[in-house]
Amino acid sequence: MEILRLLSSSLLLLLGLNLNSVGAFVPHPTNHRGQLGAVEATPVEEDGDPNSVSRRQAAELTFAAVGLGISFLGTREVDPQDYGLWGILPVGTYKKKKTIRETIVPGKLWTFDQKFGILDVQVPLRMTIVKLSDGGLFVYDPIAATAECLELVNEIVKEHGPIRHIVLGSVALEHKAYSGVFAQKFPEATIWLQKGQYSFPSNLPDSFLGFPVGRTKSMPSSPEEAPPEWNKDFDFLSLGPFISRDGAFGETVFFHRDTKTLLVTDTTVEVNEEVPPIYDSDPAPLIYHARDT
Repeated sequence: MEILRLLSSSLLLLLGLNLNSVGAFVPHPTNHRGQLGAVEATPVEEDGDPNSVSRRQAAELTFAAVGLGISFLGTREVDPQDYGLWGILPVGTYKKKKTIRETIVPGKLWTFDQKFGILDVQVPLRMTIVKLSDGGLFVYDPIAATAECLELVNEIVKEHGPIRHIVLGSVALEHKAYSGVFAQKFPEATIWLQKGQYSFPSNLPDSFLGFPVGRTKSMPSSPEEAPPEWNKDFDFLSLGPFISRDGAFGETVFFHRDTKTLLVTDTTVEVNEEVPPIYDSDPAPLIYHARDT
């Protein structure tokens, strides 16, 4: 209803505009040599109304009103799986982002999967949450903070304590695009960024990419620079960043000693015959690539 009211108000405004200031262009007839005479503009007299606009301005206002309405409709989160800021990274699965949570080690480690890709090339996108031995939670590689995702995360927060650390362990776009928004949902957490972050077409400060000012830090280079709880629960190591004219690669991996779990983004990839559950609701990409012709 809000979008209808917005469009209706805009159209009523445009219908009420005084268009008398639009110039009337009257061309001279061609002369006996067949040459077109000069074209002179004969403007209609101005009525002095400061609210009068040209036809072009009216068209621009109409276009802007429709664009605003479409943008508003596109960013509304009606369904728990909707992600209103999907336009920041307009790739599959676009606005609708289903989240599946899986308990890997009860009371200690959980994974959250969404899908990411272009057209029929879609891969799982995973966030991992680890319970710290000193209390609180450690998040590795955030995903899109939909209402569904946040509800699943907050169920763990209520039982095991607040999120204390959010780690963006890669410079890869698929996690970077969502991390800033996710970090803003948890004001008690410290955000750690893999070194070598960049933006296109111009490099911007981290705060311009949505990362909270005052609690966003660069990834520690050594255990001596890391928070004490990291050294108590993890071994970690960074690779890169390697900068080129085409972008960059950099990643920090963590080994959780208690559960013997290795947290990686792209450094190691596992491919097997088991289909991830995130494809169950929409297997079309897999079916497309499984075709015989």
